[in-house]
Amino acid sequence: MKISLNWINDYVDLSGVDLKDLINKFTLSTAEVEDMYEVGKDVQGIIVAKVVSCQNHPNSNHLHLLKVDTGSGIVDCVCGAKNVREGMLVAFAPVGSKVVGGDIKEAVVAGYTSQGMCCSKQELGLEEKSDGIWEIEDNVTLGTDLKSVYQIEDTIFEVDNKSLTN
Repeated sequence: MKISLNWINDYVDLSGVDLKDLINKFTLSTAEVEDMYEVGKDVQGIIVAKVVSCQNHPNSNHLHLLKVDTGSGIVDCVCGAKNVREGMLVAFAPVGSKVVGGDIKEAVVAGYTSQGMCCSKQELGLEEKSDGIWEIEDNVTLGTDLKSVYQIEDTIFEVDNKSLTN
């Protein structure tokens, strides 16, 4: 079973608690913590942006050519997500930002320049598998850093289920 430290913090104030001490106490009193890992720490510079234009790529049956409003200007983006559409708010990785897979650089994709990437929760390390880009449904100002709105950074404990069920 996986347990989020952010989730625990919703119920118990853990400020000032040493993480290693917490894991040790959890293991001694409840169940063995088999693994612990941090998510979202390597994700940097992701912002809320709006898809203002979405056209099918002329030479591809799955790519889209987007114009994305970052709050400080309009950039071009090539996107292969099935759920992308004009008007949606997205998690956007502009050039110079970082996602789980690495640094975002300007690139030519299928003959068109892409100045960033619309991100899925998987690319931000928030899900193991995503079906499309993350649609932001909250009313968030364009250009806002995603980490200032959502808890992307977290520590996950993997707990031995067998101890809890027995």
